[in-house]
Formats: sequence, C-alpha cells, structure tokens
Amino acid sequence: MAKSLRSKSKLNAKSVKRKGEFSKYVDERNKRIAAKLAIETKKQDEAKKANEDNKEGEEGEEDKKDSSMDLDKDKKVSTSGWRDSRSQVYKQRQLKNKRKKTLKF
Repeated sequence: MAKSLRSKSKLNAKSVKRKGEFSKYVDERNKRIAAKLAIETKKQDEAKKANEDNKEGEEGEEDKKDSSMDLDKDKKVSTSGWRDSRSQVYKQRQLKNKRKKTLKF
C-alpha cells in the first residue's frame, strides 16, 4: 500500500531536501533577483531625476500652454445615450421591435 504524502516519513524527507539540496538554488535565485531589482531601481531613480530636471526647465513654457489646456478641460463630454455593451444593444433592439408591432387603425 502506498504511503500518504502527509505521512511523517514523506514530510521529513521533503524537509531535508528543502533545507539541503534545494536551498542553494533558492539562495542563488534570490541573489539574482535582488541584483536585478537594484539595477532597475537605479534606472528608475535616474529617469525620475531627469524628468524633474526637465519639468523645472519647462515651467516658463508651461504657463503659456496652460491657457490652451484649460479650454480643453472645460469641454463637457456627453454621457447620455446608448452604450456599446451587449445588454444595451439588446435593450435597444427590443425597444425597436416593440415600436414596429403596434397596430394602426
């Protein structure tokens, strides 16, 4: 009869493998990931500093652009009307069908 995966002998064997054989691979992988993250964070910090420097230099130019940007923000977008979702299309078809079925005397 086969032993269960929850049996003490199986659990002990797995824990020994986890501590001995596989731990070095896990440690190496963690080191590689940490190194890669350190490089990526340095790149992001440099990019952020470059963007901040560019923004400080362009503040005078942005004052002129802000007046034109305000006009675009003030425009209202119509949110009424039929949507493109399936349920809305179905409802729209049902309403059209109801209108056609009426009898005129």
